Amino acid sequence: MSEDWDDAEEKRTALRRVAAYRDLQKAVRKSSRGSLFFGAFMLLIWYGLFGAQNDFGVFSLVYLLLGATEFAVGLWNRIAPSAEGIFFDGAVLILFGVATLFRQYLIWQGHMRGFLSPFSLMFGAYWLWQGIGHIRSYTILRKAFTQRPTPEHIAWFDQLIAEIRQENPETDDTLLDLPTAPPVKVKLLGDTAIILFLASSEVLVIARGDLTIVPGESAGPDRLPQATLIIEGYEFSAFTLHPENWRNYKTWKLEGGHANGVEPL
Repeated sequence: MSEDWDDAEEKRTALRRVAAYRDLQKAVRKSSRGSLFFGAFMLLIWYGLFGAQNDFGVFSLVYLLLGATEFAVGLWNRIAPSAEGIFFDGAVLILFGVATLFRQYLIWQGHMRGFLSPFSLMFGAYWLWQGIGHIRSYTILRKAFTQRPTPEHIAWFDQLIAEIRQENPETDDTLLDLPTAPPVKVKLLGDTAIILFLASSEVLVIARGDLTIVPGESAGPDRLPQATLIIEGYEFSAFTLHPENWRNYKTWKLEGGHANGVEPL
């Protein structure tokens, strides 16, 4: 294994880490809608149980604080999503579940006015279970991202993906635009290929040797040949191979010494 290969693989590992954390941020930002809704729901519960009765005792303030905190966590996850957003979301759910169950316990023991509610018990237990699940997810993510990409790395990667979407292989000789099913665009960066699945926005980072285009015969003198795309052993359905895509792919393969990966047209 050469030092050049080690260096290229290290760069791919770094790019995969950036892509994975970027996907995590997208998931956290998407989940922020639920946090905002639940924060508003908490505040509604507070108003129904306490605010409307002008009750500003200990439990009233606890519910009010937790509802406002959950809403703030939702805003934070929308503006600056991170793994910690999952932790704080889980922590608020746990506290809200514990407060709900503890209040029912005090009512049952006769230390507090009110009535026992099966729905409060059910929701309290559910929020507690859901919060614990969030905390467990955070501990897994923290181990997975011991080295996190910086905001600058994320911004650079976002710009790269935007360029891949906008550019075309006729003007950019490091790009492929392949009408596969699903359609993909590929950025050719040295020994690395960054594959963007246009329909899902999923990004895959692979080595030069893990991407192969196998051209077939043309159906006629005036028709473009069909070809098959193979990514890490997965074979896509046949697609029309345009000359600019074949030119860029062939140049890229030959530059890496992969002459055996370039079939003649």
